[in-house]
Amino acid sequence: MTIKSKMLFILIGSDRTGKTTLQKLIIEKLCEQSYDRLPTNLGLDITHPEIKRKYKRISFGNRSYQEKKEDYGTVDEYFKNYFNDCDISFISSHLVPVDIEEMIKNGRKRFFNIFGVFLSNSIEGNSNLNSQISEFNWNERFLIENQLVEQDRIERQLDRIAESFVDLLINRTKIS
Repeated sequence: MTIKSKMLFILIGSDRTGKTTLQKLIIEKLCEQSYDRLPTNLGLDITHPEIKRKYKRISFGNRSYQEKKEDYGTVDEYFKNYFNDCDISFISSHLVPVDIEEMIKNGRKRFFNIFGVFLSNSIEGNSNLNSQISEFNWNERFLIENQLVEQDRIERQLDRIAESFVDLLINRTKIS
């Protein structure tokens, strides 16, 4: 018998803060697949040897909910019709508190532990709104140090962040 906690990571940040690129890099490390253009609401088998012992599937929402809201409808409709419910799931949101509260509610209804993932470059751009969102009822909050750097260093920086995220998931796999 396996006991595990389902994990929903909500990547929170303004536009162009690295949320989609980070998802692509995590996919490369956990699923051995790469995408130039990441499909939306993608579910994949986990191939990473340390994680796949306990967690089999992972999903990635790709674009922030607000960028596809016209297609998705409400957050409730997104979760009902588009969200890919896997052992571990990633979705993204811009700094829209009412949407994020609904995401937390919908994740909890599906038995997820909810993790807020905040990006430092978004916090630098709007610290008040990020702080307000941080006050929500998260199971845990993560702060990613994603400083603004020159274009040629962004990919390397995000790759290191993705490595750290995989390490975090490995550690969670061992204790959950």
